[in-house]
Amino acid sequence: MTRKTKQERRRELLAAARDAFVEKGFQAATVDDIVANADVARGTFYLYFSDKRDVFEALVDTFLGRLDACVKSIDLELPETPVEQLRANIGRVVALALEEPTIVKLALHDATGVDPELDEKLHGFYEGLRALIDDSLDQGQALGMVRAGDRRVMVAIGLGGLKEVLVDTVAGHIERDADVITEEIMRFLAGGLLVR
Repeated sequence: MTRKTKQERRRELLAAARDAFVEKGFQAATVDDIVANADVARGTFYLYFSDKRDVFEALVDTFLGRLDACVKSIDLELPETPVEQLRANIGRVVALALEEPTIVKLALHDATGVDPELDEKLHGFYEGLRALIDDSLDQGQALGMVRAGDRRVMVAIGLGGLKEVLVDTVAGHIERDADVITEEIMRFLAGGLLVR
């Protein structure tokens, strides 16, 4: 029998916790549910995590880090146009959401209200995204690519809309086709945000 590395065991526990949280919800799920899903002893869980909130935070942190890595600043020095770079950003975010539908639900929907510390972490993540989008819109307005208007409103609509599209997609309300979703988002942006 092959012994599992610490990284493999940790990944198994994270997957087991994810499944328990999706099935029962954060409040109702227990450490016993997680160890039963992972088929490990309770003590093994505590070698890696202090409690269920700790493993929940690890799931959210990992996903937010991956999501953050999907979004690149628009670089005018690249051969791709800014619109192509924007499409690529959106495509990467949508593809990640489709790869990890349960984590999208946990991180973008269920994590809010778990506790103040986690809420603060999510708030910080959204503030970072908000700043990145605002900078991109500012640059786009300066170049005449983005229509004039209050960027704070544009950022709120863009960020809130993208979050809801991702949550609705993983909930099954929107067809799970990354190309179709990306093109619909780009079509929406072209009609309401970008200068023709």
